[in-house]
Amino acid sequence: MISCIVAMDEQGGIGLNGGLPWHIKEDLQHFKKMTLHHAIVMGKKTFLSIGKALPNRRNYVVTHHPDYFKKVEGIQVIEDLKLFLETHEQSEDLIYVIGGANIYAQALPYARFLAISHIKGVFTCDTFFPHFNIDDYTLILTEQFEAFDFKLYERKQ
Repeated sequence: MISCIVAMDEQGGIGLNGGLPWHIKEDLQHFKKMTLHHAIVMGKKTFLSIGKALPNRRNYVVTHHPDYFKKVEGIQVIEDLKLFLETHEQSEDLIYVIGGANIYAQALPYARFLAISHIKGVFTCDTFFPHFNIDDYTLILTEQFEAFDFKLYERKQ
């Protein structure tokens, strides 16, 4: 099953100059806890901003240039994201889509869950999470942290 996991500020901002506009250690630890031992799907720019495959996860990178990644250890290339999402939408395995904005936009129609860290405040951002209708989801979990509130939403049937 597909889940989008994202940290966004109060205006839906998710990125600045190819990276995160904030550094919140607690959110990074929460992200690690959620995604550990699961598959993660990211676009090429997101992978390049991280700089390496994340350990103890199946790392998938969406790209139209698979040759670029042939020598990169620990990743698998996805050339057709729509086909990948359609194939894995009903899977028992939890697959986290971790960005960027274009990848989120393509994955949203397939995502059963939205795992959102709502960062407190407004930051300078040049990248935003795509619009979605919150009424299509049910809030099933809330966790409060000092700098953010984590909310898990499940798509209504």
